[in-house]
Amino acid sequence: MTTKVYLRFINENQWISLCDSVLDDSPIDMLDDLLVEWAWSDAEHPASESQVVPFSQFVTDVKERWPHSYQYGIDLILSGAYAVGASVNIPSKQMRHIAQALPYMLEDQLAQEVGHFHLIHGSRSEEGALPVLAVPTRILAVTRRLFSEQDLPLDAVMADMLCLPHRAGEWTMLVDGKHLLLRQGDLAGIAIEIDAAPVVLASIFQHWQPRPSVLRVLLCQDHLNDNLKNWVKTQINSALADQDIEVEYDEIASNYFMVLCDHLQHVNRKNPANFLQGAFAASGRRKPSTYNWKPLAALVATFVILHTVFLYTQSWRLNSEVSRLDTEATTLYKRLFPGDRKIVNVKRQMEQHIQNFQKGQGGDSFLALLAKTGEQIRSMNSTQKGSITPQRAAFDDNQGDLRLDLMAKDFAQLENLKNRLEAADLAVETASAAQDAGVVKARLKIRSQGT
Repeated sequence: MTTKVYLRFINENQWISLCDSVLDDSPIDMLDDLLVEWAWSDAEHPASESQVVPFSQFVTDVKERWPHSYQYGIDLILSGAYAVGASVNIPSKQMRHIAQALPYMLEDQLAQEVGHFHLIHGSRSEEGALPVLAVPTRILAVTRRLFSEQDLPLDAVMADMLCLPHRAGEWTMLVDGKHLLLRQGDLAGIAIEIDAAPVVLASIFQHWQPRPSVLRVLLCQDHLNDNLKNWVKTQINSALADQDIEVEYDEIASNYFMVLCDHLQHVNRKNPANFLQGAFAASGRRKPSTYNWKPLAALVATFVILHTVFLYTQSWRLNSEVSRLDTEATTLYKRLFPGDRKIVNVKRQMEQHIQNFQKGQGGDSFLALLAKTGEQIRSMNSTQKGSITPQRAAFDDNQGDLRLDLMAKDFAQLENLKNRLEAADLAVETASAAQDAGVVKARLKIRSQGT
């Protein structure tokens, strides 16, 4: 959680007047005359004691405490006297239709042209009522510009009465020696001077709907003496004389501003009462990365290089194996067909010989037997080089068998070849086999099964 900084203008009327008169292309240079009250809090600290300083001093203090804008965000509290609340009925639930209809629905409720106001709205009630809050666009535009010029991260602008705590079925009122704030709902409330309480309170409790079951009154002790406190209670009791509303009084030993700060500390950044929505939405800030990516980049580069070398080595080995097998196939072909002097494609030429022979022979021919036998020998030699070495091959036309002279490393290899040939649907007979000079010399008679 980033630090929250809370701020309000002390001489707010002076600031509002400036918003109406400042030119769009002129700098805002009344920073020493503009007094502000500010405090801060974070996840580990409650709201600090507030300070009243010129705005220029506030800028200096904040930047000394938090040098980077991603470390904190500012919540600006404006007097609710500059906000206009209303409730309208719009049948559509689609946000696009609501946005289009709102200005027309509010034209009769605003003293100025609706185009001069920035509108925000809450969620529709079950009865279809849509709470709306309007604030002069000029105030937001100049305020945003002031904070932007000073490189201050403004996260929220809210009306003071909507910074009060609120519970369903209750209204919350805050009273001090100067202010009277009342919050009815998420976007419903009023801010008045304390002197207007006798007239306004009676009208509110008579006309505002739905009425609460509980009115919670927060009395700020800093600016209330006993006489003023009793007067406030009298005005409230008088306004509620015929109402079935329970009143609970809480006496708080802090001022109006600190009560609002204590509540805002626990309010989510996505607060529906925040005026900074739509065209005035606050831009997000991201903490610059402190991660040292260079070692990782070096590791990735090393991996890429090693993987490339590995692939190249594998390719070279496979090419070498292909060359070796081509050489063996050519050598075997020359043994079988010594009359062929031009060898271009061993596989194709071998297939041609087989096709030519099969045209005049029934059953398995010499080349068919030779091809099946050669396939098994090649398979064994690919697993263990030199297991079987063919010496001579001949075909007995009368018997229909292939007579193959060969050398094997040992009798186990010879037996392995016989088993492979039999598994390939060939009948195998050992005509002779003998150990000689460390190898086994043998002659096999090979024919098709059933012939």
